[in-house]
Amino acid sequence: MRGLVAAFLLGASSVSLACGYIPKDLWEKTWKYARAWGIDPYLLAAVVWVESGYCPHAVGRAGEVGLGQFMPGTWQATTGAPLHWRRDPDWALWATAKHLRELWETHRDWRKVLWAYNAGSGAVFSGRVPASTKVYAERVLAVYARWRGGNR
Repeated sequence: MRGLVAAFLLGASSVSLACGYIPKDLWEKTWKYARAWGIDPYLLAAVVWVESGYCPHAVGRAGEVGLGQFMPGTWQATTGAPLHWRRDPDWALWATAKHLRELWETHRDWRKVLWAYNAGSGAVFSGRVPASTKVYAERVLAVYARWRGGNR
């Protein structure tokens, strides 16, 4: 019964509650890939935390998958890798860091980068960023500020 409840929660509720902790190996990989792409590791960790709660098998309501909660098109554009690799923590952390770097090169403002990560660059360029996306960005920035201050 407990497994069924967990499966239901993964598919139907907020994925940020799916795992809710950062295993040491994923924390180390977060730092590795953040550094590789020139991203602050605490920011990468905050994005992954808000997106999936560090649960590699998280699935969102709209079909987003994995640690970085990638949609199929974004995954393909970012990695060119098979879609089932979205569930692989190494690929997902690498891709999340790469995508954040690419968005930084486009927008040059971290708040706009987070908006684009959540709603797409089109929403940012058009000035039609949904209120939920703005709340998402503030959640990421709050987690980032807390962890950057040493309270991981």
